This record gives sequence, structure tokens and C-alpha cells, in this order.
Amino acid sequence: MRDALRWRKIYPRAVKAEKDFAMLQPGDRILVAVSGGADSLVLLDVLAYQHKKIGKTLGLEVVPAHVPGTYRGKPTTDAGRLGRLCRELGFELRLSGAGLSDGVFSDCFRCSQARRRLLFDLAEEHRCGKIALGHNADDLVETFLLNAFYSGRLAALSPRQPVLRGKLCFIRPLAYAWKDDIDLYARQRFGRLPGFKCPGSGNSRRLAVRRLLARLSRGNPHLRGNLLKAVCNPRLEYLPVPSRRL
Repeated sequence: MRDALRWRKIYPRAVKAEKDFAMLQPGDRILVAVSGGADSLVLLDVLAYQHKKIGKTLGLEVVPAHVPGTYRGKPTTDAGRLGRLCRELGFELRLSGAGLSDGVFSDCFRCSQARRRLLFDLAEEHRCGKIALGHNADDLVETFLLNAFYSGRLAALSPRQPVLRGKLCFIRPLAYAWKDDIDLYARQRFGRLPGFKCPGSGNSRRLAVRRLLARLSRGNPHLRGNLLKAVCNPRLEYLPVPSRRL
């Protein structure tokens, strides 16, 4: 059962993001990347609810999919439990025939690229034109600062991102939802979700940015919200972009 109070902090924000960035179109067949963590399960819950409400009207199809992984001989996710959760939401979980193993987990970039390639294969196999990812508002803000601090670029995660020359499109319906709200809702909705502690995440730049934001937010509770507004509503006319880029 959905907690009404916590659901109101997730679902309306997801709908607004979908509308703001034109994520859903009639006839869409959407592969939902389900890792087993709170973000991906809440994403699937949102799309399952929409599928029930408007799926027939818009001809939407939702296909949950999982890329399995093993680390030191043990699975990173309980695929059996994940499959049961998907069936409770009315879907059959699709599994990648390949998976991730020890080598990629020490490097966030390699892991992301390997997972992305397998998601592309799953999307092609199941005739999906869009891949829904569980990135949230915190991810957008952190990525914005990571790019500014370490790459000298004003860039973040796009809520709607065409890839492979438009053959596929990533969508991120949780782009306006905050991680704390997602975790609270997921705990109430799905119970305890045992997570895989990635060995490459313990001392990452993203963790440093996350800690910086937490420290600054103690003196300004609107900090993250203001950063999200800045990311999603850039005033390009006030940025010093030379005619010949540096």
C-alpha cells in the first residue's frame, strides 16, 4: 500500500518532470532499468501507477529489466526478490543474458558504461524506444557541481536525453524528486532493501560533493532546491559565452 503523504512528495514531482521535458508519448514502449535499489523501485512504482491510469489510453508499455552482477562470487542483488516485487506491480522482470563482474565495480565510469551497453541490448531485444533511469534531483545537482568543479563545464544529467543518434532516449522521471523522500517512501512501500556497497564509491568525488552540500545546507535549507532551479532554468543570456569558446 502506498503511503499517501510520502507519495505526494514523489508522484506529482514525477508528473511535472515528465510534462516539463515531454518524456512520455503515445505508443511508447519503455524499458525501466531496475537495479533493486530504492530509486529504481520507486521509479517502477510511478510508471506502474501511470500504466494503470493512462496506459491503455496512450498505448504505453512498461518493461522492467535488470542487469545482474556478481562481486567476489556473490550476486549484488537478489534477482528472485526483485522479480517478485515486479510481479506484485503487474510486470515480468526481464534479465540481461550477460552481467557485471568484479573488475568493473572499482571504476564508476567503467561500471556505468558496461551497464549502459547491456541496457541498450535489452532495449533492442524488447523493442523499447526509451530507457527510464532512476536518477533523482540530488543526482542532477551533484552532477552539475562535479562537472563545474572537476571538468570546467556547465552540464548535468538531462531529464530527457536522446542517445545513439536518436535511436533511443533516456528519460529520468524522478529528476525533481529528492533522495530523502524516495528512500522514506521506498522503505514504507517495499520494506528493507539490502543494498550492494560498491567498492568504488567509498572515496569518490561525488561523495565529496555530497558532503559539501550537506554541510552548506545546514546554514541554508533552500540550497539544494535553488541549485536544482539553476540547473533546470539556466539564464543563458547572463553567462559569459565568448563568440570563440575557450
